[in-house]
Amino acid sequence: MEELENAAIVNRLNLIEAMMAEGRHATQRWGWMFLLWGIGPLLAITWESHWTDPSLAWPVVTVMCVIANGILIKMSRRKEGVRTTLMRSVGAVWASSGLTVLLIAIAGTLSGFGDPRSFYVAFFAIVGAAHSASSMILRWLPQFLAAVVWWAATAAALVLPPGNLRCLSVAALVSNVIFGAWLTYREWSPKNE
Repeated sequence: MEELENAAIVNRLNLIEAMMAEGRHATQRWGWMFLLWGIGPLLAITWESHWTDPSLAWPVVTVMCVIANGILIKMSRRKEGVRTTLMRSVGAVWASSGLTVLLIAIAGTLSGFGDPRSFYVAFFAIVGAAHSASSMILRWLPQFLAAVVWWAATAAALVLPPGNLRCLSVAALVSNVIFGAWLTYREWSPKNE
């Protein structure tokens, strides 16, 4: 009887591990999103700093990223099979985090609250929390390392002079680009299929 209970426990643990492995594999298919939301803001920062009409940088780039994001999600859902609870959980974490950042940005702009340090700290902390939650759901160390980068940026944003905040955001966004590139490489790599 005890052997049957032990075998059932082992089977359940194997099932949980298989589900997490599938979650990590499914997440690899979303590397493009980390690339998009890493490169898009970097483009907006570059535009704001070096090109004409800097006030248009963030609205234009954000709208372009949202449109590209929507199109690519529609295309990827056609290829996907059934979405697991695990992947819905990870998606919910990121959707909630993105909506929170958007609401903070809109409220800050409309209210005239112009303290950039507060926005940077909130933004970095929220993205770090989303990376961390995803990494814990999937038990995936590389994504937790991305969270650590964002949390380090949060801590640095609290103490650095305001003029350094943009450089700090570039460093944090580059971690998204690196993570997205790594995920995309893993997705396309034949040995990871």
